[in-house]
Amino acid sequence: MIRCRQFVVLGIACVLSASSVLKCERGWAQTAGLPGKVHYLLDSRQAPGVVAGAQVARRAPGVGTFQALSISGPTGLKVALARDGQFLPPLEAPVTTGMLVGAVYRFRVTNIPLRPGAELYPTVEVIDRLYAPAGREHRFPIPVVLTEEDLRSALAGALVTRVIYLEDSEVAEPLAQLPGQQRTTDVGPADNALQTADQLGRPVAIMRIGSRVPANLTGDLTAFLYGSPPWVPLKPVPDQKQMVDSGQWAEIVPAEQVEQPFPQTPTQNYPRVPMSQ
Repeated sequence: MIRCRQFVVLGIACVLSASSVLKCERGWAQTAGLPGKVHYLLDSRQAPGVVAGAQVARRAPGVGTFQALSISGPTGLKVALARDGQFLPPLEAPVTTGMLVGAVYRFRVTNIPLRPGAELYPTVEVIDRLYAPAGREHRFPIPVVLTEEDLRSALAGALVTRVIYLEDSEVAEPLAQLPGQQRTTDVGPADNALQTADQLGRPVAIMRIGSRVPANLTGDLTAFLYGSPPWVPLKPVPDQKQMVDSGQWAEIVPAEQVEQPFPQTPTQNYPRVPMSQ
């Protein structure tokens, strides 16, 4: 028996528009304007690729383009992407790359805290994209966070599903969110996490962590890797010093500090002028 844990995850609250104004995006909602009891076509419990395939079939905007994703987790976690039917050498998380909208990617997770030798093979299904300014897409990736609790649950035999969505400013809660953290909403195993995310915003990715492992790592893993779709490396986000050195950020030279801007005693003893009666 497979235990199921579902989460609806806030991926990113807002993106920078081309006019340099922070705005929250609003996406399509399949349940908008429909009665409460209606059949929802897509489900987060469906096999990986079903939702993405529906996006490809209806020619959704963004399908076939590369979207930045950032896979992060506990300190020391290693992530190995796949190419040409084989896993590449692992990299220390976070790992940021560009993945195709409408495709399913499987990656390998090793060096799990307190579980030496254990490994997992999660999948991420990219179903929509963000609309970041041109040339700055790498600065606004979809965050895919692997928590220690999710990793422990998957190693114990549970199937963990996370639906990552872009929140709708009309219904978003005004809560502060620290960098590297995600707000989650627990969804029951009998409920549709994709539908819940669709009501809160626009779903962009579905991550699933289970206990499935390949039979032979040295063989052809194309089927296990869902066809091993292509991905593109992304340049790292530069810090302020790197942007100053490249001329993308104006260098601010601090003003020289004067040890004693004003004299301690007046140079002349001016008499006090009496006030007029």
